[in-house]
Amino acid sequence: MKSSNSGYTLKCINCDTINDEKETNTYCTNCGGVLTVNYKEVRKEIQYPLESILPDPLKTGYSSLKHFERLSEKYEADIYAKLELENPTGCFKDRGSYIEVLKAIELGAEAICLASTGNMAASVAAYACYFKIPCYVFVPEKTPDVKLAQSTIYDAIIIRIKGDFRACELLCREFAKSGNYYLAGDYVFRQEGQKSFSYELLEQGPIDYDYIFVPIGAGTNFAAIYKGLLEMKAAGLIDKIPSFVAVQPEQSSPVVEGIFKKEKIVKDQVNTMADAVAVGDPFDFYKVLEGIEKTNGLAYTATENELLESLKEMTVEEGVFTEPACAIPLACFKNNLDTFKGKKCLFVLTGTGLKAAHIVAKYSLSSPVLSPKLERVQQYIESGFPDLQKQSWGQSRDLFTGNVSVSEDHEKLYNEYVDGINKKGKTLKEEEINALKSLVYSSDADLEFPVEVVDYKITMRKQGLVAAAVKLKINGGEEVTSLDQGVGPMDAVLTAIKAETDSFIALEVKNHQVEILSPDTDSLVIVTLTLEKEGHTFTAKAASPDTLEALIQAFVNGLAIANKALVVK
Repeated sequence: MKSSNSGYTLKCINCDTINDEKETNTYCTNCGGVLTVNYKEVRKEIQYPLESILPDPLKTGYSSLKHFERLSEKYEADIYAKLELENPTGCFKDRGSYIEVLKAIELGAEAICLASTGNMAASVAAYACYFKIPCYVFVPEKTPDVKLAQSTIYDAIIIRIKGDFRACELLCREFAKSGNYYLAGDYVFRQEGQKSFSYELLEQGPIDYDYIFVPIGAGTNFAAIYKGLLEMKAAGLIDKIPSFVAVQPEQSSPVVEGIFKKEKIVKDQVNTMADAVAVGDPFDFYKVLEGIEKTNGLAYTATENELLESLKEMTVEEGVFTEPACAIPLACFKNNLDTFKGKKCLFVLTGTGLKAAHIVAKYSLSSPVLSPKLERVQQYIESGFPDLQKQSWGQSRDLFTGNVSVSEDHEKLYNEYVDGINKKGKTLKEEEINALKSLVYSSDADLEFPVEVVDYKITMRKQGLVAAAVKLKINGGEEVTSLDQGVGPMDAVLTAIKAETDSFIALEVKNHQVEILSPDTDSLVIVTLTLEKEGHTFTAKAASPDTLEALIQAFVNGLAIANKALVVK
């Protein structure tokens, strides 16, 4: 694809004001509206708002256009997918980031900055790194390091801010104005880069789709694909623009709601596994609304369980592992088969599933740790557990059924758990029984415990710290009492235990998760600890109606797991 530029203006879609790109590349200086690039001439070549451009140095070719043969046959439609997950950093954002970084350099910016915790941060950081321009990424204070790893490897400067994402976004805008910094994001020049999707699609075959499904967050990618097709139609490259289908997760769907109300809806961000499209304030809503209205398009949402089911189905049937946002097209397609049966449909698959490994881990039934004995491996294979792993995907909780046979050691461990829980006056519900059995079966039943916690006591201090006294039995010997304090009961108890156990197994607690299985006050609690020693990471779990006791047992289990692993090593 050759690039040309006939000259252009930055026009506000609300008030038609012509803006100066040296003053703004985000919002209209007159009314605060969204901008669009209007070229002075219609050309068959793609036009970018740059003085000059070379081929993207990070891309190795077009993203694949794949025919989903099995799903097409299954649902009696002609389904294609454009695999944007094949872009350099694993998502569609690279098309826009390339143009934004080049524009920043053309405008003489000293650095580029943005607020993002995911795909955009990694993408902008990659191109900024390649072109040797500093990149500042603003993120909320609690953003996990794993979400920033890709940006960090590209030498982005991570700025952690107290508060939520909105606070980061506002501060980043202020930072951009404080110096000669280019503010990157879902703005007008990014759209110009991402419209290359449409030109690339034409070079891969005729654009004769009945529907194009696009996952929606801010709406910029939808607007970019639609703009590319508009330019191509004006140049005589295509005769018709397919109908667009805007799709969002049900738990975060301001654009779909706004399409039906024909007005922009702004909502607080909510939790959805499709976090790549969890945008409360959709920047390019009115461009999406125009695309839907002008193409006689549609808008749908899908539930979290429908996303999980479609994510797995697309992976298993077509061998394409995507981030959860990419499962929304298939989920919405299946929910409306009467509309799409017999039609030619294109799914825009925006990002790789490798960025969503935590989702797979959360909704997959973990494999148990087996003792290094052939008979144990054979027992596991014949137990029915591997089949259960396949069947349990997409459930909100690990499942366990009576069809799975367990070893005597695991049955003993399960009974010990139940006895202890019953002594606390707790009666397990069916879902709690399933969760407990799953936890037990995934545990190593052949462990030797170097420590037993006999008793503990918590005391609140006036200065805000919590004191813990923990009575321990070390290697079955005499009892010792360890005293320490922490910022809360969990921290205090762990610190007290570690004060004794660090002398022989120094484990660092890297992360902890507490899962409460029901809203009841006596709900079963499952605590998961991620522990580390000498570069080795261990995961330990335990369950109890009491959160502290589940935490204590999880740490004790971690000590046994680490001790066994290090001895074997």
